Amino acid sequence: MGVSRQWRTAAIQARRIWSRILLTRAIQGVQNPHGRRRLGYEVCHTVPLLRKALDRAAGAPLHIAFDFGAPVPLDVPTDADTISRQLVKTLEDSKAYLGIYELETKNTSIKCINRIEFDGFDFPALEMARLTTSSKGLNERIKKTSSRLRWLHLEKSPGDTLDWNLSGMTHLIYLWLSGGYGSIASGLEMTNMIRSAHCLRELKLWHIQMAPLPGDVSLSIPSLLTLELYNTDIECKLDLPSLQTLIVDFSAISNSESPLVLPFLTSLTIKNCERRGLPHIRATRSLILDISSFSNLAPTLVKIMDCMILPGHLSVHALRLATRSIRPESLSDILFNIPHLEEFEFQGSIASPKTFFDDLVGHSLTAKTNSSKRDPICTSLKKFRLSISPSAGSANEKAMMKWFETAMKARQKGRHPIKEAFYQDGEVWVPVL
Repeated sequence: MGVSRQWRTAAIQARRIWSRILLTRAIQGVQNPHGRRRLGYEVCHTVPLLRKALDRAAGAPLHIAFDFGAPVPLDVPTDADTISRQLVKTLEDSKAYLGIYELETKNTSIKCINRIEFDGFDFPALEMARLTTSSKGLNERIKKTSSRLRWLHLEKSPGDTLDWNLSGMTHLIYLWLSGGYGSIASGLEMTNMIRSAHCLRELKLWHIQMAPLPGDVSLSIPSLLTLELYNTDIECKLDLPSLQTLIVDFSAISNSESPLVLPFLTSLTIKNCERRGLPHIRATRSLILDISSFSNLAPTLVKIMDCMILPGHLSVHALRLATRSIRPESLSDILFNIPHLEEFEFQGSIASPKTFFDDLVGHSLTAKTNSSKRDPICTSLKKFRLSISPSAGSANEKAMMKWFETAMKARQKGRHPIKEAFYQDGEVWVPVL
């Protein structure tokens, strides 16, 4: 299908379209000019293509991605490293590096980029970077010249360490450290790296192991607001006085027997931690609690109940549970022990749904008289959302929907009405009341 001259002119003059540039040694699997764009990037595997993209970007903030691990096409006779050096040298000669706002390195298994010199580069406009430890020359220039960097994702390559000193990056507020898939990053150097980021607000740790610090001192990050852990074990003591959001996914925080005091915590997410050490948390503010598990949610619920909710360390006003299936008594127990719960969302299936919804109403939903009435659980509940798991089966799904609708209408007529009730149909939340 053809493109009119007006649309072609408009596209060429739209600088932001050309400002996302991927430098590579090949167009993987595509040898025609219509394959020059990939994932929103202008793919440049020759110097003329790169010059054209820079000209059309016309000074717009640049997003540059290096991907020098791709295979070289058969019709390119020059050496692979030579192609890479020519592309980088074109960036240097044009001084386009001065306008790079975002930078990333891809395909980190091949260390071709580490054999390229970046001594002539400065990055005064750089604010976001996704890097690997293998690109040492590039990383050194970024550390020395990127005074405005505020977002950094650093992935450890095999045999390397995470040992940056971030004390000079006064604008850095987001840090994502990753051990890489199939490997774990550890060591005191990595801990010191985190401690050197004095203005950090968000920290994400993937595939990380943090041992106790010498002298059993605490890792203190006074400015941190969000901490996200994935496949990470933290054994050192933590001091996070400003933390508001904590996400623990297939991870463990086992720093001490005493609770981790988080006075400003308002959101706690725990995923797939039934076989890991759950953190003992003491939060003074009422928070949102999100618990999910691919397998059995009950062990996690018991630990949270015994260690945090029953001792009064957590006050929960909104709860979200997600699992394949759960027994009704387990679900009733946790809701019974959160008397001030106002919002509840459940995703999954309930083994015997009528038993749970009987508890929610306070009497049997099939009883013809009110003689069996008792106090319902969650008398403060105002919002209920139900998303039935596709693996529940048609019979269980119909039973859950039947008793859910019946229970919501019964609660609305009682002394403790639920004001909003929804069930999920595809991507749409459908009201019941």
